[in-house]
Amino acid sequence: MHPDLAPDQHSRIQVGCQALITNPRGFILLINPDDQDGWTLPGGTAHQGELPHLAATRTVRATTGLNLHFTDTLIIDVTPGTHALQSIDHIFTTQVTAQTAATATIPAEALATISEITWIEPDYIPDRCTDHQTHRIWSALLRLTDPFAPVYHVEGRAITT
Repeated sequence: MHPDLAPDQHSRIQVGCQALITNPRGFILLINPDDQDGWTLPGGTAHQGELPHLAATRTVRATTGLNLHFTDTLIIDVTPGTHALQSIDHIFTTQVTAQTAATATIPAEALATISEITWIEPDYIPDRCTDHQTHRIWSALLRLTDPFAPVYHVEGRAITT
């Protein structure tokens, strides 16, 4: 049992699902949610009993308007929680065509929670994202080019032995 938890308290796990979506130029799609610091990959949280790949499809559509389907997890990134909540994020990936990339927009239902959406060159990610999100994105990009790169991460950083 974690030392921050009382003996009768159980850890709660939030399953997050984000997507590293690239266009033919290698730019990455980011959203700027109003309730978080910095820009993030599009996505959200799975509902109770919802499979991560289906949650990614649903939340990416809700935040970008793109109807994409995900099947393989690129990386898993754990954020140890305080107060009995931790997050386990599945990061999926896909490359879209230029035509599909041009249709990415904030759906009307999400305008109250997302202020901007943009395609960005990977070199500029640290200028827009938190350190955690930057490390998460770079780890996911590494996995795209190196299938032997670590899959499991804690706060965006690979676990090394």
